[in-house]
Amino acid sequence: MSHAHFICPDTREGLADHTGGLPLVLGLYLGKPFLDHALHGCSVAGVKSVTLYASDRPAELRDYLSGGSAWGLDVQVVATPHELSIAEARSRYDIPTEASIEPLDHLPQRPDVPILTGPADWHASRAELLPILAPGQVGAREIAPGIWAGMKTRISPTAVLVAPCWIGHQAAIGEHAHLGPRAFVENDALVEAHAEIADSTLGSRTYLGSLTHLSRSVATGSSLTNWSNGSQVRLTDAFLLSHLDPPREAASRLTWRMLALGMLVLTLPLPLFALLLAPIRRRPFWRSRLAVLPSAPGEGLRSISFGDLPALPGTWSRWPQLWRIVTGHFAWTGNPPLDPEQACLLQSEFERLWLHLPPGVFTAPEAEGCSAPWDDEARAHAALFASHPTFAWRRRILSRGLRSLVSRNRPSPDPCTPKPPVTPSVSPASPN
Repeated sequence: MSHAHFICPDTREGLADHTGGLPLVLGLYLGKPFLDHALHGCSVAGVKSVTLYASDRPAELRDYLSGGSAWGLDVQVVATPHELSIAEARSRYDIPTEASIEPLDHLPQRPDVPILTGPADWHASRAELLPILAPGQVGAREIAPGIWAGMKTRISPTAVLVAPCWIGHQAAIGEHAHLGPRAFVENDALVEAHAEIADSTLGSRTYLGSLTHLSRSVATGSSLTNWSNGSQVRLTDAFLLSHLDPPREAASRLTWRMLALGMLVLTLPLPLFALLLAPIRRRPFWRSRLAVLPSAPGEGLRSISFGDLPALPGTWSRWPQLWRIVTGHFAWTGNPPLDPEQACLLQSEFERLWLHLPPGVFTAPEAEGCSAPWDDEARAHAALFASHPTFAWRRRILSRGLRSLVSRNRPSPDPCTPKPPVTPSVSPASPN
């Protein structure tokens, strides 16, 4: 067979939340997009060209495939008004009766194993296909019989892994975590200390909190599906289950930057007041500091210098930070600035979410009642805000920050080292 025809599934109940907002065939499956595995299987089988009939965002498929040269295939994507049946596809596109055409809800490597039919098959099929798909992936290795790990995984020596088990590329497994049997953790996911995964799939870039038990479920971001009965729930407690994809904000929007510039001009007398108050309050006029900035995955810590006016009271001392908003390095609302030494004290992947947003003049931990030195509660608020920087939360931070300018209980302007963390103790159950 030199030419293969596949009908891409449009939607399947219970799967939309677990493919990262992508077309189903581009959802991550054992370390690579499902379609990647399928085309690799076609190439190995000697197929020379493939035609995909897709109704769900065919342009995205074309962009991903780029003609199919990566698999040594000629791949064409045909846009259809809806998901076609086999008979309808043959009639509409004059496909010969001897030509192969089938729904792309399974892989050519094992056509008898359904996958893209629902959450149950999306999960259960992995145990059968893991020995077939894992060995062909670059960097994947079998660290114990039936236990596979991808590239750059970080697995605690105290973690317990039970076959069959897959740990995706760049995933992290914390201390005393228990995975398996039939635990499948996709790329860039984070399993915190003492968490448990049994007969479940944890989606890409998903955080599973400490002491959380995931059983008979498929979890992606905050979406949790019990694959055995189809029940679904979306968790609002990011300590337990959440997405690790905060929006990157390398700079404030132009409007906010112009507002900061206007505030600098209007409040120019403040440095003069600081100069007059410095000898009276026996504090320095100016203090230079460093702040770690958000960085792309794989980059080291980037920092920038900024200053404050310690002689001014409370939040007023942050007046020089307005200039960093103008330059696009700070934001009006964010997390407290940390220097590189303080940033290195953030131990877990969850805590390091603190650094995924730009430093802010008004900060999430302070809006929630925390003050320096930053303890576990402050770290948690900073990480959660970085994961879900909603408009409502920003508005609350800004409101409380503005009130702090006239409040007697003003936040401390001093840079403080975060306190050592304490392990939380929350243990929810998956939906039944």
